[in-house]
Amino acid sequence: MGEYGGCRSGDPWFHQCSRGHRAVLLTKRSLALPAEPPSVRLARAWVADVLTEVGRADLVHTAQLGVSELVTNAILHARPPLTISVRGTARHPRIEVLDHSPNALHPATLAAVTDDCPTTYGRGLALVAMNAAQWGSEADADGVGKRVWFEPAPEMHEGADLFDVYLGPPLDEPSVAVPPPEDSVSVVLLNLPARLFGELRRYHFELRRELRLLLFSDRDRFPIAAEITEIFSAADAERRAASGINRLDEAIERGRSTVDLEYAVPASTPHTMRRLQQVLEEVYRVFADEHLLAMAPREPLRELQHWYFNEFVRQGRGEAPRPWHGAVDHVEPARVYSVS
Repeated sequence: MGEYGGCRSGDPWFHQCSRGHRAVLLTKRSLALPAEPPSVRLARAWVADVLTEVGRADLVHTAQLGVSELVTNAILHARPPLTISVRGTARHPRIEVLDHSPNALHPATLAAVTDDCPTTYGRGLALVAMNAAQWGSEADADGVGKRVWFEPAPEMHEGADLFDVYLGPPLDEPSVAVPPPEDSVSVVLLNLPARLFGELRRYHFELRRELRLLLFSDRDRFPIAAEITEIFSAADAERRAASGINRLDEAIERGRSTVDLEYAVPASTPHTMRRLQQVLEEVYRVFADEHLLAMAPREPLRELQHWYFNEFVRQGRGEAPRPWHGAVDHVEPARVYSVS
């Protein structure tokens, strides 16, 4: 197996895949690349090593063709830095290229690509589609970049439809001040660790994304993905109807350590938060063996998640607020390896 800027495929964080294409943990399989032509070759070699190690050597040919086009397009048309990842599961591996271009793919972009694909960009997208069981694009959690991904097919299919593509939902707009909902519950959050909560929010974004795409790939096998996607959607709707949320967004943006907040949320919110907490714990339990790529959060984030949801539940019953007494610092992010 190869070595990439100190990242060796034999290192302990590269988990071995058991037989039968079980879903295997691929969370930390990411590689940062310079926006230079040699990165295309490095990406091809790295993806081949990762897929071979997780028992999917049958997908190496199409994966290499697809990732070559994505990295080339990112170098030519996007903004550095670039990161490639192998995510999903061994049954449904998904190769992603993250760039820092705000120009996400959308139907108008694809409509501009004619049947004979005269542009480099058009040819690249068409080749990705030909080598993919499915492919798509969506905004990244930070709102300043995009991910283009594909699940490599067992073999190239030249009749692929370029427009058969998953274009993920846009990020929510930043919260703005809104009047309290008519039927509301007051929730006071004391000493909330704003920076740490920003980490938790990004973790939830990645987890939701993994579950949504897993649902897209294998709905029958993972019914819990459909359930939690539905609950997150309900929580999103309640968040948009709540007042006071914008102060949290401002605290995160300014890098504040802690903040005291008072929300007026729809009366249904405590029930939604209780369901969300319960189903998240079930997700962590289920995927402890089935292994989604977004692993269970580190302990400080999990403690914060429990406190945050539980404050909504408790105060929905009329109990007094309890301040946060845990960590307030950032959690170390998952390791990403760079090519030197």
